[in-house]
Amino acid sequence: MSWPYDVRRKDLRIDFYRGSGKGGQHRNKTDSACRITHIATGVSAQAEDERSQHMNRRLAFRRLAAKLVPMMKAEITKNDVKAARSTERVRTYHAVRRAVKDDRVPEMTFDYDETMDGALQPIIDAIHDKMAQEK
Repeated sequence: MSWPYDVRRKDLRIDFYRGSGKGGQHRNKTDSACRITHIATGVSAQAEDERSQHMNRRLAFRRLAAKLVPMMKAEITKNDVKAARSTERVRTYHAVRRAVKDDRVPEMTFDYDETMDGALQPIIDAIHDKMAQEK
C-alpha cells in the first residue's frame, strides 16, 4: 500500500502515549504507542504492538494509509464520473416537442426535423456566435 502523495505532514496529528496491556516497567515508563489522525477527514489509526516508538509510528502510518487510499480513490472515481457525464451529453433531442437543445447554447432551441435531416449549420453558427461574445 503506497502512501497518498497529496497528504502532507501538516494534515496529520501525531500523538504518542503510553500503551495499555502487559509489559510491566517498560510499558509504564515510555510513550511508545502512536496514534495518527488525518485532520481533514478525522480518520485515525493507532499502533501499540511493538516496543519501539518508531516501529509503532510506521505501523500506524501503514494502517492510516490502508484507510485513506480507498477513500481517496472512491472520491476520485466519483469526481471522474461526474466530469464524464457533464462532457458526455452535448445535445438533447426532444421528439415530442420537435425541438433540439444544445448545452453549449442553452438559451436557444433548434428545429427538430431540420436537424434530423442534417442541417447542423444553425447550431454551429450559434455556438460560434456564443464563443465570439464570450471573448
